[in-house]
Amino acid sequence: MKFRFIISKRANFYFFISNLSKWHFSCVKDYNILWQEELGQFSPEEKRALKIFKKIRCKYPSGKSLFERAFFTNKTPFSILKKNLPVGEYEIIAEVFKILGKKFNLLYKKELPFLSMWKNKLDNIKIDKVSTNSIIEILKTLFNTLPTVKKCNVYLLFSSEFHTSGGANIDEESVSLEISRYLLKNVNHVTAIIWHEIIHLLFQNNYFYPKLMEIFKDRQKTKIINEIIIASLFPRGVLGDKFFKNRIADKLYSGISLSKTKKILDLTEHVISDKKSFDEEYIRKIAKILHYKIYEN
Repeated sequence: MKFRFIISKRANFYFFISNLSKWHFSCVKDYNILWQEELGQFSPEEKRALKIFKKIRCKYPSGKSLFERAFFTNKTPFSILKKNLPVGEYEIIAEVFKILGKKFNLLYKKELPFLSMWKNKLDNIKIDKVSTNSIIEILKTLFNTLPTVKKCNVYLLFSSEFHTSGGANIDEESVSLEISRYLLKNVNHVTAIIWHEIIHLLFQNNYFYPKLMEIFKDRQKTKIINEIIIASLFPRGVLGDKFFKNRIADKLYSGISLSKTKKILDLTEHVISDKKSFDEEYIRKIAKILHYKIYEN
């Protein structure tokens, strides 16, 4: 698998407005605090624009929506929005971006050198050649699936110094990485975050996620279990340690105790050592560790 690292001004503009609007629980408070320190107070007009954006954005799917497709994968995002949004919504969104444009351009000028340093760093370590085949072979077995995409786009976005995150919410061959201000010395952690998102993008959906839904019959519980299990691999799980020497996490998920985390990591490590998949037996053992009720036919 090959990785293409992309700095997109359009994608960062969307990310900037999206995060500031706080339309979704994944919006990062640290970023908004940092940006306000960098840019100064937002005017009443700018604050109003963000509230309006939030109201419209909440009407559409949280990921892989028209907005991600427009701003990440298209060179003329507003032409895509104009074709697909109601006229009134399109005009409002266009005006929001116009109002926030000056502040964004000031921030982008500051962030671009950081993004460029990270792009050079990731390009130079040739992530596509470092343990990739071994990782993919393990993931193919664990998730009982073959990835159909051989090239992945990684969009580099703004971040703060002490916070980074990833997402698999753009399309079927792209992930995002919030990374600009994150310290370059943490490249192994960053690489493992990319692999975490690759699992969400390419490995979980064919067999594993449907199996979780079959067993738990609860979408929210399934999402939590899925995240815990993937975290037991990357970035600070068994495979993050094995391939990138990342320190094993004390907790895999908020509210999961140290003892439960250790039991889950040990179980995952045994499955990998035995070259087995994350089958129903494994999932039931995870549920037992977490005291999660499962659905019985």
